[in-house]
Amino acid sequence: MEIVLKINGKDKTYTAGFISARMVRRTIEVSKEVNFDNILPEELDKLMDYIVELFGNQFTRDELYDGLASKDLIPTITKCINEVVGEVSSVTAGEGKNE
Repeated sequence: MEIVLKINGKDKTYTAGFISARMVRRTIEVSKEVNFDNILPEELDKLMDYIVELFGNQFTRDELYDGLASKDLIPTITKCINEVVGEVSSVTAGEGKNE
């Protein structure tokens, strides 16, 4: 998984290779706490902190806010959550078929 932020006027790519089981739990927790239809500023901060944590604190919340284009904000949050949860779903999709 990767994210591109504009830092000091230049695009910088960050990657998150290893996703721990704890991060899956955190993803579920964060996605349940936020009303995506009407996001409050505090909830947005929580989601941004989640993305910073997901990428191993390679950048700060402020760098994320300032380096991400406004049109990419919600799609980036959604993509990050879906990629983490999607990995778990793809592994469990085949379970229970032979029962």
